[in-house]
Amino acid sequence: MNKLISYSILFLILSCTSVGDKTTEQAAGPIQKNDLTGMNLNGKVKQMGDVKYSILKPDSLAEKGARKDSIIYHFNEKGNRSEINAFKPGSTLGWKSVFKYDSNERKIEMVAYKPNDSLDWKLIYIYDNTGLKIEQIGYRGKGNLEEKSTFKYDGSGNIIEEYKFKADGRLYFKSKYLNDSTGKIIEERRYKAYGSLDWKYTWKYDSKGNTIETNWIKPDGSLMGKDTYRYDEKGNKTERIGFNSDGSIQTKFMYMYEYDKNLNWIKKTEFENNVPILICERTFEYY
Repeated sequence: MNKLISYSILFLILSCTSVGDKTTEQAAGPIQKNDLTGMNLNGKVKQMGDVKYSILKPDSLAEKGARKDSIIYHFNEKGNRSEINAFKPGSTLGWKSVFKYDSNERKIEMVAYKPNDSLDWKLIYIYDNTGLKIEQIGYRGKGNLEEKSTFKYDGSGNIIEEYKFKADGRLYFKSKYLNDSTGKIIEERRYKAYGSLDWKYTWKYDSKGNTIETNWIKPDGSLMGKDTYRYDEKGNKTERIGFNSDGSIQTKFMYMYEYDKNLNWIKKTEFENNVPILICERTFEYY
């Protein structure tokens, strides 16, 4: 994997709360109403704690074992994340991210800090006069430019191109996007700096806009991998099946939930090939 870090992906935390399929937050359309809707949360959430636990006896009924990583999300009254604190298994702070917004509640800055509160990296977001994000700039802790991305859109405001540059201005990669009639991305073609196709990624959705299939395709058109997804009536993922390039099943994940009165899940048990492997618990504070 290239050492150049994609900061736009880093802050989409790979925890119990995050989606299981590939994400394109840095270029995604249409824009979510706010972070609460993007995370499929109900009510005016002020704070959410998310803790992962191992399974005590994987060969039996799912029983909570040792505490693993945890994360605390803070939301402003507009429903957007204002701060994220991630903790190691021993409840030691691993890192912290702080978000800033303009008067139109557009994200304009995200700053990540190390456990000692020193600056780790920063993302700056720039918009045009119609509110579309046209530039994203990433800096390392001492203020050194790390990367820069620019974005192009069609007349309907759908993302169609993304260019990512290294600190020295050289092109790192280029992506071209296709969108459906609702503005959701259905295809991304990733090109290397010198122009050749690196890979293609495709999405399929159900009538509610949930991702039900993703395909990762090699430059020659052959399948690299495929995932399919199912959801419950509340929009939470209940199944993800990963397929090999020959169409055989690689692994199957299933998810079971318990909910609070606001219909936000407060416990999720994850199974891999019918064996419980992880328990996630969430606590909420509402405005």
